[in-house]
Amino acid sequence: MRICIYLEAERFLSRSGLYVAFRNHLRALALVGVTFTTDPRASYDILHLHWFGPRSLRWLRRARRRGIKTVIHAHSIGRYDFAGGFTGTRFLAPVYETFLDRIYSRADAIFTPSEFAARTLRGRGLGPVYVVSNGADLLRFRSDAERRAAWREKLGLRGFTVYCAGNVLPRKGVLDFISVAELLPELQFIWFGQKWGPLALYPRMEWRIRKAPDNVRFPGFVADPAGAYDACDLFFFPTFGETQSLVLLEAAALGKPLVVRDIPAFSSLKHGIHCLKGNSVEEFAEAIRAVAGDRALRERLAEGALQFAREHDLSAVGKRLTSLYERILRGER
Repeated sequence: MRICIYLEAERFLSRSGLYVAFRNHLRALALVGVTFTTDPRASYDILHLHWFGPRSLRWLRRARRRGIKTVIHAHSIGRYDFAGGFTGTRFLAPVYETFLDRIYSRADAIFTPSEFAARTLRGRGLGPVYVVSNGADLLRFRSDAERRAAWREKLGLRGFTVYCAGNVLPRKGVLDFISVAELLPELQFIWFGQKWGPLALYPRMEWRIRKAPDNVRFPGFVADPAGAYDACDLFFFPTFGETQSLVLLEAAALGKPLVVRDIPAFSSLKHGIHCLKGNSVEEFAEAIRAVAGDRALRERLAEGALQFAREHDLSAVGKRLTSLYERILRGER
């Protein structure tokens, strides 16, 4: 069995979670000894597309003509995770979702990273749909005291630091992140991630970032996320919509306490065990204040987060991918 995992426009997507998921899957297959290529011109038994542009669609059509099994990875499920992102996405979301469904329906199988996302796609008549985690690289994202100290010095961190990571977009909860920081001036807040300029123009968000209090920083994209994240003390993610969050898995792998919005994609995270959940600025602030002030709670949540991350270890993802590839080749649904 030989697999082609293909990601179009790798360089353009190199600062995205989609690219990290693609690389994680390559490492996962290597760990379990599956033969793979990233060149769609090669010979293979299954074509696994992680994104689609004109080249991907051309390779998809070619594979179907030649009787090669095809898989599309549904990192996006439609309007749910599209609206509230780049400029104008709220208006384009219904058209985008229809386009997605037409593409996804051409594959022999769809992989998606969470049970919530799978249920959504099945509910639209698509399938077969299988859940495959984006994976957590536990070797790269693990706590390291020496690295943490170096990065705290580099970032100028002195007190308890709350962080988030990801593209700076309205859907990610940037406005609530700033509002919570205003309620907790004794703590530091830092958001690592790419700003997209005019593509993500949202005047209110841009104004709030410029007027953010002194305890809030947006340093941009970091080339060594494991080090930068490890320098912080708590991961706070007020996102309004995800399929599965890679930055959350990475925070969990580092053993950081998690405070997240209570959304369907995070239903497998148990409140009080893996994380604390909330739905408002006041609830988030209360949860963060509780974790910052209670060492026993921090340690309990950190251990719960780490246990959750271990369920998404790359070796487990590799075994899951192998099992599903074999099933698809046998023609099972």
